[in-house]
Amino acid sequence: MAEVVQEVKKAEKDAKEIVEEAEETKKERISEAEQRAENIIEEAEENAEERRQSELKSFKDELEDEKNDILEDAESKASNVRSKASRNEDDAVDFLMEKFEEAFLG
Repeated sequence: MAEVVQEVKKAEKDAKEIVEEAEETKKERISEAEQRAENIIEEAEENAEERRQSELKSFKDELEDEKNDILEDAESKASNVRSKASRNEDDAVDFLMEKFEEAFLG
């Protein structure tokens, strides 16, 4: 009978150790899972920031290109206006000289 009691005590001790090991394993796995989740979140945040920066740069580049196109177009139009004004100025001077000569020199 003493032997049976010893076997029961040993079985209880073994069961307790198994439960403790299982609890420790459970805690380790939970900790590992939490760490993996944190790593995944961190990586996702980094990827999102990189994508945001990339899209922002692309948008700025597009705006810069559009601005340059507008400036080139405006410069071209201004050049045309200056050219026409210069031609008109020459024509106006010639016209006034003719009228002056007709009126006074005659």
